[in-house]
Amino acid sequence: MRSERKGMMAGQMASLEQVIGQFRRMLPEESATARAIDRQEPWERIALNAVDDGYIEFANELGSFIEVCLRRNT
Repeated sequence: MRSERKGMMAGQMASLEQVIGQFRRMLPEESATARAIDRQEPWERIALNAVDDGYIEFANELGSFIEVCLRRNT
């Protein structure tokens, strides 16, 4: 059961990284969000930078994705 849960978490993290990577390709180089992604900062910091840069919808989607992942793992 424990190894199954680890596998699910790894898949969810890969999905999160894919979503962030796709979003990154759309961002201008000078945005704080792009720099946070490039520095591989925690998703919370990326979301805060996204809000500051005006990408509120992305920040909301990122937060919802994380919330779903956390609920599945509890």
